[in-house]
Amino acid sequence: MLCALDRRRARREGRSRVGRAAKARPARCNISRVMEATATVASPADLTDESIARFHQLGFMIITDLTTPEDLDDVARLLAGLYRRFRELMDARRAHDLGSERNDARPILEINQTVDLEPRLAETLTFRRCSALAERLLGQPVEHRFDHAIYKPPFNGAATSWHQDEAYALERRIRSAHFWVPLQDVTRDMGCMEFIPGSHRGALGRHHRLDRLRDAHALELVGLDTSQAVPCPIRAGDATVHFPRTVHYTGPNRTGTPRLAWALEFGPRRSLRVRLMAKARLVWRQVTR
Repeated sequence: MLCALDRRRARREGRSRVGRAAKARPARCNISRVMEATATVASPADLTDESIARFHQLGFMIITDLTTPEDLDDVARLLAGLYRRFRELMDARRAHDLGSERNDARPILEINQTVDLEPRLAETLTFRRCSALAERLLGQPVEHRFDHAIYKPPFNGAATSWHQDEAYALERRIRSAHFWVPLQDVTRDMGCMEFIPGSHRGALGRHHRLDRLRDAHALELVGLDTSQAVPCPIRAGDATVHFPRTVHYTGPNRTGTPRLAWALEFGPRRSLRVRLMAKARLVWRQVTR
């Protein structure tokens, strides 16, 4: 996996040299690729009331030009350092092989709370841009709540099941913005994000948990109609954002290119007491499962 990341960085070295002296382009949010209506923003400060309303209606959005090739290289380098410690992190229940439940699947490697494990990730442009956009989309100051990275090897037959992120939460009706940032171009064959528009306005569905992966992102929504699903293929440097109750999925990686993605969640700021209680509940859940 680490060699694959090195090869990816090498292929992009030429582009990186060209853009290294340029200023970072402002983030542009665009759902025109997947829906007829369009919402575009040149920067977080330019996000319009109309585009925010459309995001709240659909429950998801594509963000174009969130970050730069140089910043993605920094993110990849920091995540690669964590993946070198994968077995150690598995023993500490901070990492999981999501493919271990499937006899016919290659490993799918997840690392939870990467910012806690590697604080320099919080200094990246990707992290700062996501935080700023979350404040605009939610209309209030936010804090970092959670993040994780998922690596899908080439020709991997396993999907990340349809689910709602809220099903993992210890409380209900959480209000947060969840970003998905691939470190390479992603097509549907590679396992891009897919969403059910408007699903965040419905009830939290019934989910099935894989018993051997109780701390991992391995829930599956039961009895779902996916006929209205909207795939969101995007380029490296782009991202998607969705609400905790928005139903979503990423398919198998059927290509010869590894797929690495970083997911970040931001929600309204909480008091120290509430943060400590949430941390205690998380530790309790990890210890008792």
